[in-house]
Formats: sequence, structure tokens, C-alpha cells
Amino acid sequence: MANIIRNLVSKHKRRYTEDGYDLDLTYIYPNIIAMGFPAEKLEGVYRNHVDHVVKFLDERHKDHYKVYNLCSERSYDVSKFYNRVVCYPFDDHNPPRLELIKPFCEDLDDWLRQDGRNVAAIHCKAGKGRTGVMICAYMLHRGKFNDAEEALRYYGQTRTRDEKGVTIPSQARYVEYYGYLIKHKLEYKPITLLLRGIEFVTIPMFNSSGGCSPNFEVFQLKVKVFSSKTYEDVKRGQEHFTMNIEQSVPLCGDIKVVFLNKPRMMKKEVMFQFWFNTYFVGKDDYNIPSNDSQNGKSKECRCTEYLNLTLPKMDLDKANKDKAHKNFSPNFKVRLHFVTPENEQISSTLQVPKPAHHVGSHTDELHLPQPTSQSSVPIQTSSSCSSLSVVDNNAQVVLKNSRRPRHDKSALTPSSSDTGSGTGSLDAISTDAYSDTEAPEVDLSETDTDDEWEGLETTAV
Repeated sequence: MANIIRNLVSKHKRRYTEDGYDLDLTYIYPNIIAMGFPAEKLEGVYRNHVDHVVKFLDERHKDHYKVYNLCSERSYDVSKFYNRVVCYPFDDHNPPRLELIKPFCEDLDDWLRQDGRNVAAIHCKAGKGRTGVMICAYMLHRGKFNDAEEALRYYGQTRTRDEKGVTIPSQARYVEYYGYLIKHKLEYKPITLLLRGIEFVTIPMFNSSGGCSPNFEVFQLKVKVFSSKTYEDVKRGQEHFTMNIEQSVPLCGDIKVVFLNKPRMMKKEVMFQFWFNTYFVGKDDYNIPSNDSQNGKSKECRCTEYLNLTLPKMDLDKANKDKAHKNFSPNFKVRLHFVTPENEQISSTLQVPKPAHHVGSHTDELHLPQPTSQSSVPIQTSSSCSSLSVVDNNAQVVLKNSRRPRHDKSALTPSSSDTGSGTGSLDAISTDAYSDTEAPEVDLSETDTDDEWEGLETTAV
């Protein structure tokens, strides 16, 4: 009965079912393991029990394994793993802070370099989304893949039976971000932009009238820095609807935007959300050419002073799951309008709305955000795991949009079977250079089930 429950909980993930074990655990490579949370007590009945995980690792990799915990919401007694546990925490359903990725990759690389027998066991709660983000980032870091799409696809095929590994668009976007930095040999630099407004291309359909009553909230470093007014009963049928911000909002680094539907006398609900990093605004090709272009050129300004970020439906968390187009048209997009501080000719301080209040209700003095130190510091990491440095060189290159639908699904199939075994022809990730790995393209935009959004906080991150 316990094994039946575990299989129901793990859904389509490949399990390790050899040598008497039945664990939610997969060898992505012989020296890199993705696994579910090592739980205790009742939770250990339907997840990996921590004692079973310890026994498995001791039998197969005694004294040569290190555990990486990516959960921000929970931990366990690290002494069970002989204190060989490090934490690089970030929240479920969300990407990591960009500054967290490189230290993780350097820490993992240092561990695997120390001894050819060393392995890393990486987990979040389910051992799929957050775990996949960091494993894919490491594969790009080591040069196993030159393209984020290939890394994401390989992980999906290896970790799951349905090829759906990292399925939340914002998480996949941050793998692309890191791959972009690696590919173009860039150093990350926190950049401040001023948000002037957000535009809908076609109108979401949530109200009985067929339109919506949108309200949006903007978060930076887990702090709500702006909350818009509610736009009452925006009618369907409009091609564009723009929500201007009276006083520009300065944003820097990792930003989360949550869109709510707040009709009168009814309960609010999350329509969609997304993360982005200001450094990549103007450097990506998420701005897919739309029907409002003229003479083959988009109306969007791509100069250095005025910047737009356009995200299609498939790149919006939760909206991408609307396959039947019940709430969003197939052409739905969100477009964010920015200016640079230099273009706005601002002073060293700005008058912006206080957090958590509607625009126009209160104002307060807010200094332009400066690059800040990392808030979630991994434990037991070396001094080499420092934040990314701040050199840009004004590179004018574009980031590939990797989540467009594809038809070729001939798999770059890992040699491990559904048992999750690391045996076979797969080579461990070594510290030598790698040749390019070719693989077919596949749509990674679909999340597993609607229940992964249940209980999602709408006003706090």
C-alpha cells in the first residue's frame, strides 16, 4: 500500500526500484542525483523516508556523497547525512535569485572535482522543478549543453516519463538567463529600470461579462513595492488595454509581478504571475513580433532609453496551462514598458507609492535600488562561491526563446530506465570540456496539474 501511495505522489517521475528500494530518485548522470525531499514520520510514508535515503547513499556512495537542499520552507537533521548538507534555498513555484545560481554551480563543481567517486544528491520538495532549474544550470555551467532548451529537454526526459521536468515558465526563463550569461561570457550586473506601465494584448476572460477586473502587484526582494488600482470591468474584445503608472516605479534585479482579478463583491483570484530580471530587458527575444508592427518592424522601441518586455501566454506562470483558451486567447501577451533613469532625468530620490497601497493614495521617498548582497546565503560554502560580478560591456545580443511549440519529439533518450538507475552508457559529468549534445526540440510550457497552484500566496512571496 505504501508503494502505491508513493507512486501516486511521484506521478510521472522516474523512481529507483532496484535492489529492494522504491525511491523517488533518479540518476541524471552517474554522479548527479535528483530526488524528492527526505522526509520523516507520516510524510515518510508517501515521500522518500530519510532513513531509506541514507541507507541507499551509504550502500552505493559511502563517504562520497553530498546533499543539496533547495527548499526555503523546510529542512531536517543534517547529522543524518554526516553533516554533508548545504542549502541553496528558494521558494516553491518560483525561480532562484539570479545571484544564487553561480555559487551553487561552483560549489557543486568543486565537490565533484575533489574525487571522481563523489556524487551530489540534489532535492527540493518534489525533486523536480527547483531541482531541475539548478541541475540544468550546472549542465550549462560545465558546458555539457550550449543551449538552455537542450538542457531542459534532457532533464525532462531523464527525470520523468512524460518529459515534463521544469514546467513553470519563470523557472525555465532563469535557466535561459544563466545560459545566456554563459554563452556570451557576460558578468551579471544589477540594472535599475523604471516601470511606466503594463499593457494587455487581448483581454483575459474571468468575469461573467467576459472581461476582467485586473489589479497587479510588484515584488522585489520579497517586498511589495507597488500595488495598482483595480481597473473595473475591462471589456473583452479590446485588442489592447494599458495600465499606466502615474509615478514611475524603480525596479532592480529579480522582479515578481502577480496579476489578480478583483471584481466587485467577489473573491479575488490569481490570473497569472511571472518573474523577470531587469538585466535582461532589451537583451531577449521574448518580444515576439505581433500584428501591431508596421513595415515588418515592431512598434516596440529597442533603444537604450526606452525598453519593453513582452511575454506571450506560454511564458506566463499559470496562464500557460489554459490550453483550451477559456480565460486567455491564444494571442494573449503582457507587455511591460520601461524607461532608464537617465532618460527620465530623475534626481537621486523618487516619489513613489508606499508598498501595499493603491497608486495615488500615499507617497513616500524611495531611493533608487542599489545592488544588494544575497539574502539567502548557502551554508557551508567556500569563499569561491561569491556573487556574480558587475561587468556588462553593453553587449548587444539576444536570448533565444526556448519554449515555443515543437513537433519533433524524437528523444535524446537517457540510457537509464524507469527504475531511475544510473547504470548504462551515461557518463558522469566530469570536469573536462564537453562536446555539443544534439537533441530534438519539445514544448516545455505545460505544467503537470492545476493542484500545484493550490494554496499559492497572492500578496506575499
